Amino acid sequence: MPTQIQLRRDTASDWTSNNPTLALGELGWESDTNKFKIGDGSTAWTSLDYTSDGTAISQLNTNVTVADSGSGTITATVD
Repeated sequence: MPTQIQLRRDTASDWTSNNPTLALGELGWESDTNKFKIGDGSTAWTSLDYTSDGTAISQLNTNVTVADSGSGTITATVD
């Protein structure tokens, strides 16, 4: 049976107005901009940097390979 992983998602304006703190390694996706951020467990949404090239993936504390297909799809493979 396949495993489904669902990311937290909302519009950019809703993320900003609610300004939640994402858990360590939790991904939050902006459905209208196709950008995402990765939580560190203590920083509110508006203070987190966007991640699109995998530089913040190290916050997941595991071996992750990130590939951008060039079509707006980012694939993360966890070892």
